[in-house]
Amino acid sequence: MVSLSYHNRTNDMHKLIILLFTLPLLSSCNGENTVQIKTSQKQKKVEVEIHETIETFMILRALASEDPLFQYRDSTYKGKPIMYEARKAFAEYKNHKAVIETQKLLNATSSTGDLILQGLLYFEELPSTSLKYEITSEEWKNRKDTLIQYVHLLHQFYKDAKVNEFILSQSDFYEGAIAEANSHLNENLITTMEDYFGIQNHAYKMILLPNSPFGMGFGASVASDDGDIFYQIISPSNDIEWNNRSTYDTYGFSGEGSEAYYRDLVVHEFCHPFITPFLEKQQWKTAISKTDSLYLPQLDSIMSNQGYGSWWGFINEHLVRTAELRIAKKMNEKSIEEMRTYNVKECGFIFIPESEKLMKKYEANRNMYSNIEAFLPELIDQLNTFNKEDVRMKLRQLATN
Repeated sequence: MVSLSYHNRTNDMHKLIILLFTLPLLSSCNGENTVQIKTSQKQKKVEVEIHETIETFMILRALASEDPLFQYRDSTYKGKPIMYEARKAFAEYKNHKAVIETQKLLNATSSTGDLILQGLLYFEELPSTSLKYEITSEEWKNRKDTLIQYVHLLHQFYKDAKVNEFILSQSDFYEGAIAEANSHLNENLITTMEDYFGIQNHAYKMILLPNSPFGMGFGASVASDDGDIFYQIISPSNDIEWNNRSTYDTYGFSGEGSEAYYRDLVVHEFCHPFITPFLEKQQWKTAISKTDSLYLPQLDSIMSNQGYGSWWGFINEHLVRTAELRIAKKMNEKSIEEMRTYNVKECGFIFIPESEKLMKKYEANRNMYSNIEAFLPELIDQLNTFNKEDVRMKLRQLATN
């Protein structure tokens, strides 16, 4: 199973922090040089890497003048040096079939590319095109052939344009980006999260997107034979100044507001796979739908502006953000009040204060609740304690603050 969520964060807002860095090694795969990041782990930590399939996908997007994200950054834009260098290096391939088909697939799925990224995680990394995990997501299980054909098309472009050579030529930049991500990491995060949620997973990975026009984050989980693997796919937090010497002191993954950016995208997205897969079960969808009369037009408008277009989507995000605040508490996060204000007053997740109080019951009675799923019925049932006037009152309070 793969479960994926998407967030676009370009402001300085906050939350908790986390990841973990591993040193990059240049190695050979199927006779072709690739950049790989590996680590010897004594405890479970987040592995940071550059993923060649996903990097190829981003290059293809950068070459398309009509791409729904990249079109706002023309060829003279140098704030993301990898994007600028890729556009120069692969300019002759702008009419390659893979460029055209990528745009068609974006139009058929999601303009952010989140669903395609989800699909790519089912496969071995390029230059391999082998299916690694069973395709079970609703988005792709009935379109398996389409996804397989697209991966083979990516491979064709990868070979034709010698993408691996480009990645190797920029290895100093990629390694620098990984090192910057390391400056924001807390090695106790995974232990804290698994203990809090009462769920053990096989691995946690972060894929960096240096070739990305805007701040974005995508969370995903893949079910492997050894257990679930949680992914966070993250863009740079800041622009940097391009230079033609190809040497940099910063790589876009640090700078002003970067810690808040990581807190918002990384910890938040790693919370999603602990909660969202359970809420996707039909019994919880049905239970949540019984309170959808609370989703007043004004609340819908606030959520739609953030990309949440349904009552279930609102509740899923509400519970994830509630859990994120409790994790922040466990991690002794200093800015937790700021985080809470941001989530409630600025983002409109108006039920968080009540849910946080209820979560304290879960925390104090772990002998009764072995994991977060065991407590979900109470969190969902809490919605029945609210009525439409409660929602109106909370929304009025937001408007006056």
